[in-house]
Order: sequence, then structure tokens, then C-alpha cells
Amino acid sequence: MSKTNLTHHFLIAAPELSDPRFEQALIYICRHDKHGALGLMVNRPLEQARVGKLLEDLDIEVTNPQVMEDVALEGGPMYPEVGFVLHTGQPEWASSFAISENVCITTSQDILKRIAAGQGVGHYQLCLGHASWGKKQLDQELGNGDWLVCPADLTLLFDTPFEERWQIAADKIGVNFDYLSSDIGHA
Repeated sequence: MSKTNLTHHFLIAAPELSDPRFEQALIYICRHDKHGALGLMVNRPLEQARVGKLLEDLDIEVTNPQVMEDVALEGGPMYPEVGFVLHTGQPEWASSFAISENVCITTSQDILKRIAAGQGVGHYQLCLGHASWGKKQLDQELGNGDWLVCPADLTLLFDTPFEERWQIAADKIGVNFDYLSSDIGHA
């Protein structure tokens, strides 16, 4: 089993993963330690959940017109009512922590107000809910072949169209799902 820390990596759902909640999911791992892991699905837009409308529902005035068009993402099945802002920059907000040199996660409203005004945040994605694994659970799922691992990069995380992310992540590690057999490793 893996002893590697997978923080700032992508999990690519294997085609034969049996949990329909994660079919063709691409999950960005925000934390992975001895207690478990937390990640955000970054390829499932919630077409009816515009960031601007969500901010207005929180009584945050939106003055940046682009924010009205940005879509929120389904971050995972756990606590879908909780928002996580995945963003570039430094952990300067009330409840931010750095994931990598230039990627942070924040859950406080102060960043939402700055996003609404188009200030202080480069790239961002608002994710509703998250995915999490208990102690050693992710290592077990990796051992079962449920997930493939790919190093994270900012282009795939923030700039690649959502519907292409799962396949592009697989391409990055040389996996062609059209030829991948579910019998690998089961001689």
C-alpha cells in the first residue's frame, strides 16, 4: 500500500469504480495524512448553481459580472451545503490553508466578498461538498485499483474545460481508458 502523501495530486476514478457518485471523477487531494484524506471533485459543474447567485443568497453584493456566470462545482458527497473555495495565491484569509506553493483552500466568507468584488483572488473554484477518506481508507482503495494518481498542475486544476479533465489527467500519466482492462493484476 502507498505510504506517499498525495496532497496536491489528482485521483482519477478508474472506469470500473463501482461507486456511481465518483464515476469519471477527478478529485484534487487537499489533505492526506495519517488521519485520512480530504479532496474536492473538480470536474462536476453544477449548471444550476451560479456562483453569483449563491453569493447573493448569502447577502454578499456581487459587483464582478463574471462571477454571475461562474459555475459552482460538486465537490463531493459529504456536506454538500458547505462551500470550499479552491484558489491560487497565499493563505491570507480567515480560514485558509496552503495545499501547495500556490494553491489554497478557504472556507470563510471574507474570500467570498473579495471574489464578489473581483479582488484579491486569481483563479478560484467554489466547490459544494467534499470527498473524504478515513484512516488508511484511501490506501486501501488505491490498492484495489479504484483510483489512479496524477501529479496536480494549475492548468488542469483551473483552466481545462470540466468535461475534459478526467481524460486529460489520465493522458498525463499515459493511461488510455479505451484499452485499460479491469483484469489488470488479477492473473
